[in-house]
Order: sequence, then structure tokens, then C-alpha cells
Amino acid sequence: MNNFEAVLFDLDGTLVDFQWDLDEAIPEICAILSDAGMDMARYGDPPSYVSLFNLTRDITDQWINRGALEDARKLLAKLDDVYNRYDQDAMKRWQPYPDTRSTLTRLVKEGFRLGVVSNCGREAVHGILARFNLIDFFEIILSRQDMSRLKPHPESLGLALKTLSLSPEKVLFVGDSINDILAADNTGMAACFLSCGESRITGLSATLNVNHISRLSDLLKIL
Repeated sequence: MNNFEAVLFDLDGTLVDFQWDLDEAIPEICAILSDAGMDMARYGDPPSYVSLFNLTRDITDQWINRGALEDARKLLAKLDDVYNRYDQDAMKRWQPYPDTRSTLTRLVKEGFRLGVVSNCGREAVHGILARFNLIDFFEIILSRQDMSRLKPHPESLGLALKTLSLSPEKVLFVGDSINDILAADNTGMAACFLSCGESRITGLSATLNVNHISRLSDLLKIL
């Protein structure tokens, strides 16, 4: 018997269909980092948009510690511009899944506290939830600007737990990517993997505390 009191959701690929254009965004980000003198081999082959963000934050933190604050600010501002632009591009095409509203409505009726924890930027997250009249379902909404590291880093989910004043075992996180599932695991909470979003196969160990669903409404069967 689950004792969940809250359900947290990723946004892109979980509540709305996945539309971030990674094939164009990643080369553009890599070009900026390469021009800044970064060793691109450190980012992996191929690099992911999460590794590009998180590792660059690690590196620029080192710059700041050495007194190069302005250089760090300029580089991070350039990256923010790219991430925000691709958020806005995705926002033009985002549509809620057909069962998003009905699923959220049922969860609220059953007494669950709901939240969104997304790697997307604040303007896009709040904007799309408001556009489709979904924003009032959520007690907490966290975006890229609310964290220094993206999922799978546990920072954002840890902040959500602190804000909700709940322990990890009281919360289920629903996401569509390996990064979502690993973020939940890194935070000590159970996860639910939605297979119709960014990732088709998790490739995760069966030892992780993760459920699998193929559509959002199937979430009601495991709560």
C-alpha cells in the first residue's frame, strides 16, 4: 500500500508532449562552449543538454572561486539565452496529453498535493500551464531558474520536498526521461516512468524504485 501524499511531475514529455529540439540546440550550445575555450571532451560523446548545463555550472563555479566572476556571468548568460529560446520554440508546439486534465482532476479529488519540477525555464513552464488552464492544479512549480543544477541532480526535487515539508517516501515523481528517474532515485523518492515522452527505454536497473506507465492516466492505477 502506497502512502504517497504528493505527486510531482516533469513538464515536457510528461504533462505536455515532448517538443524540445535537441538536435539543433545541442550543437549551438557546444559552439558557445567551444568558443569559450571549454574542453568539449569533458562533456561526453555525444553530450546531452543536461551535461552541457550542469558541467558548465561546475566549471564556472571554479572560475568564480578564482575571481573570474564576470567571465562566468557572461558565459552563463549566453547559455541562458539559448535554453530560453528553445523553451520558447517548444512552447509553440506543446499540447497537453489528452488525459492530462482528467488525471490531474482525479488526483486532486483524491487529496494528493501536486507539483511541477521541470528543467525548462520559468517563463515557458508557467506560460504553458496558464495557457491550458492547468496552473491551479499545482501547489508548487519549480523551473530551471529555481535551481543551479538540472535533473538528474537532486537539487530541484530536494527543494520541492523542503517546500512541501514532506519526506521522500511521501512523494512520487513522474517523468519521461532517464534524468527524471535518476533525479528521484538521487533524492530517495519513488518514480514513475512515462514511456511516451523523451526516452523510449529507460535502460535502468530493476533495483531502482520505479513504476512504468505508457499513458498518464495509468498513474491512477498505481496510487
